[in-house]
Amino acid sequence: MKKIMFLLSVLLSLPHLCYAQLGINSMTDAQQLGAMAGVALACNAGSRLDDFELISSYIMGNSAVTDEERTHAFKEYATEKLRTYNLQRDYKPTPCPEVLKHFYNLPIFASIIYSDGTVKLPDGKIIKSKKNSQKKQTGNEPRRNYMIPAKGQNY
Repeated sequence: MKKIMFLLSVLLSLPHLCYAQLGINSMTDAQQLGAMAGVALACNAGSRLDDFELISSYIMGNSAVTDEERTHAFKEYATEKLRTYNLQRDYKPTPCPEVLKHFYNLPIFASIIYSDGTVKLPDGKIIKSKKNSQKKQTGNEPRRNYMIPAKGQNY
């Protein structure tokens, strides 16, 4: 899976976020997305976080070749989201107003999700929906891929 460079550049632009704490150089795309979501959640990003998670879920779901890869990506996302949420909540390596300023201006928000689940990224790259090639969805709107496990389910 190719790296989402614009997200990495935004993560690297957060000046007080310590590279050693996040381990950015060795993070997968799912972990990078989870890290941003965790920090934003700790800073109460509100409905923009919902938008971010929706777009992220389509990117991860459509980028995975197999169901096993998709499941693994969602687990990585959730794990990293929890880890960075706790880090930001407990130690506040980056002040929340600064985090939110960068978060609200992420290029990922310029992505377009089509009714068939295909995602067009701001750089023009198109990630086609894998589900539609396997079986036809009912209805015009894509279903959301939730990032959080159901109650009582542990990863």
